[in-house]
Amino acid sequence: MSKKLFVEIVSPEQEVWAGEGDMVIAKTVEGEIGVLPNHIPVLSLLAEDAVVRVLGARENGEVRAAAHGGFISVSGEGRVSILAETAELAEDIDVERARTALKNASEGEDASALGRARSRLRAAGEDAS
Repeated sequence: MSKKLFVEIVSPEQEVWAGEGDMVIAKTVEGEIGVLPNHIPVLSLLAEDAVVRVLGARENGEVRAAAHGGFISVSGEGRVSILAETAELAEDIDVERARTALKNASEGEDASALGRARSRLRAAGEDAS
């Protein structure tokens, strides 16, 4: 049996998701990072418009979450923690609401709101341009 990662995605309000997966892909301020079992310990800032993907986590093969701000922490024991300012699973995202938020943020000067709207749409598999 192959080794798995234990992954948790949390925000200040709640644990969004926790379980096992084969690989984690996340966008950091330094670029995208891929984490496999036996990865060296890492602590990095998540990008403001990050999408986190946990491959091999479900029957459909993937958990996707919009994660805005915060950190990714990888321990030497195969534990990956996504500690985000806000986080939402793809299946919980209201796409129409996210599109409206993207439109409103595009018209204003709120770069943070624009990033959140884009990450929510990308996590839901929608065009975020």
